[in-house]
Amino acid sequence: LTSTLSIFYRIPGAFLAAVLLVGISLLKVGHLSLTFENRFIVVTFLALSYYMSNGVCYLWWDSGLVSDLKEVHTSGIPMLFRAAPLAFLTLLRVLFS
Repeated sequence: LTSTLSIFYRIPGAFLAAVLLVGISLLKVGHLSLTFENRFIVVTFLALSYYMSNGVCYLWWDSGLVSDLKEVHTSGIPMLFRAAPLAFLTLLRVLFS
């Protein structure tokens, strides 16, 4: 679980960096920015919600509050359940705004 969460923590981070680099240049292209706007926002916030939730776990792990492997597993599972509602609420916000 720890290696999987670590790998999947870096993937949204790389995606968010690419969004920052590419997204700013897409804002200059008028017709493309309107076409992909909702999909772009949804995927970005899905990655951001997972990245933020997993970042909280990394803060706990790095501070020494979680030292045992069993505690790491028990803190990693709720992180997935914290990321899911954030992503769902973001999806609702984008779809109904």
